[in-house]
Amino acid sequence: MAVRNRIWLILLITCLSCATDKSGELSQGPATFPIRFAAPGGELESGLDMLYVRSPWDSTQYMALDFPEHCWGKNFSGLSTDARGTARPNRWQFNGDSTRAEYTVTAQDGSLFRATARADSMAVGLELEIENRTALPITEIRVLICTRPHRMSAFLDTNFVLTEVAVEGRPLAFGRDTHFNGTLPERMPPAWVMNLKGGIDNRTVDDMGWFSADWGRRQFRLVEEQAEPALIGIHAREDEQHWLATIWEPSRVLFSNPHIPCIHSDPVPPDCPPGETTRANGIVFFHQGNFQSLILLAESWRDGHRKK
Repeated sequence: MAVRNRIWLILLITCLSCATDKSGELSQGPATFPIRFAAPGGELESGLDMLYVRSPWDSTQYMALDFPEHCWGKNFSGLSTDARGTARPNRWQFNGDSTRAEYTVTAQDGSLFRATARADSMAVGLELEIENRTALPITEIRVLICTRPHRMSAFLDTNFVLTEVAVEGRPLAFGRDTHFNGTLPERMPPAWVMNLKGGIDNRTVDDMGWFSADWGRRQFRLVEEQAEPALIGIHAREDEQHWLATIWEPSRVLFSNPHIPCIHSDPVPPDCPPGETTRANGIVFFHQGNFQSLILLAESWRDGHRKK
């Protein structure tokens, strides 16, 4: 009996070791290929702020990060990638092994916007900064950062059968298990929007101040549930143990647009006085495991940034 108990103890310790990394956090599983960033070219179309990230599961597939899709605020002229087809080059600059990408751009009012991305074994850490170089405070900052499965075909979700969010720390199928009272848009399926528990109370698309409010009023719908944490993810079509997910801290809203398709956990940087810098941090997870373990991983990451 003592030998049998010892064997079970060894097996338990082995299983726990496999489930955690050296820092004690939940493991996301091994990467078959190292995550690397790529510049546009060939099938990776150009875009001023489009950053391509190689899948750790398939070296021929990439996700796309539109960082930012739009960014503006009161007393901040902002920047946008809405103007497609321009001849301007992609802004991103890469280090020698393409594990770090960054750029800085000057807005029309003279303030600076900085974007940074760092590749890890199974994640991409993100940071945005706005340096206020004017005499007025920058307030009501609105940012859209579009996370697209792009060439990761197994994660393309055009009808919300693959997309999940976290509500009170438990997984919920976005659009299918959420609730909405009102008229649905003519163009189906709608793009669902979700507020965050304890966060900004967006009641309409106009509250969010989006760049194309008219299109939003026609296509987006706000569900009754509230997310906690601000995590949204897509699992592979044939494998619910493979996830592409994102979270930002602090965040304003979640949404998913099946017409692209894309997912968003859009940040809301704090107001920025003259001469100072405001920032927000995000992360994209390539996760192996169930969504519940992904929630725990995201909460650990979020809590770490809240302590800084």
